Amino acid sequence: MTKTEIKKKITKFKLSAIELTKIFPHPSKEEVNIALFAGAYFEMNSKDLNFIVGPSGSGKTTLLKMIMGIEPLSAGELLLNDKAIPLLKGKEKNQFLQTIGYMDQFPARYLSLLLSVEKNLDYSLLLYTSLQREERKKRIKSHASTLGLTKLLNQQTITLSGGEMRRLALACSIIFEPTILICDEPTAQLDGKNKTMILSLLGKIQQEVNSLIIVSTHDQSILQSHPTYEIKDRRIHKW
Repeated sequence: MTKTEIKKKITKFKLSAIELTKIFPHPSKEEVNIALFAGAYFEMNSKDLNFIVGPSGSGKTTLLKMIMGIEPLSAGELLLNDKAIPLLKGKEKNQFLQTIGYMDQFPARYLSLLLSVEKNLDYSLLLYTSLQREERKKRIKSHASTLGLTKLLNQQTITLSGGEMRRLALACSIIFEPTILICDEPTAQLDGKNKTMILSLLGKIQQEVNSLIIVSTHDQSILQSHPTYEIKDRRIHKW
C-alpha cells in the first residue's frame, strides 16, 4: 500500500500538545531559566486552517521546529494522531521530514530559479515520491490547475512575479501530499490582492488535500475566523 493510499484511509489528521514546555537557559547563569509555552495544551485538525501568531522572537519558529521533530521538547508531548513526535535523528529524521511540506517566506531560497515551473514541481515529486513519469505529469497538471500555474509551466522561475513565485512555492510544498503542511509567513511582502489570493488557495488546498495545514504569521489581518494560536508572554493562547 502506498503512502497516498494509506492517507486516503485516514479521515483527518490531528496534532495535540500536552503540557508542552521548552526551557532556554538564561544568558546570566545567576538568573532563572526561561520557560517557553509553560505547559501548553492545544489541538489542531486537518479540517481547519490553523494559524500561529506572535511577534518576531516570540517562539513561532521554535514551535514549528518542535512539530517537525528537529527541536527537543523540555517537557510534555506533541502527538500526531495520538502518536508521539520524538526528537528525530538520522534516517528516521529524514523519513519523517519527507511527510512534511514546508513553504518558506522567501521562496527564492527553496526554488531552482533557472529551471522552469514544471521542472521545479517535478523535482519535488522526484525528491519525495516514487511516482513514475506519467503519474508525475498528471499530478503536476492537476496541481498547476488548482494553483493557477498552468500557463506558466514552461516559464523560467526567475522571471515570475512575487505572487507567482509564492504560488509555485506553495505548489512545490503540497504536490507530494504531505501529512503536515507548514507555511511560514506565506503572505509576507505581498500586497492586499496577492494576500487574498494566497489565503484563497490555502483554503482550497485544505478542502482538496488531506493535510494538516499550519500557517505561521505576524499579520493578523489574514486570520479571519480560523483557529488561531497566539504566542504571548511565552505562553500559547487559543482565540
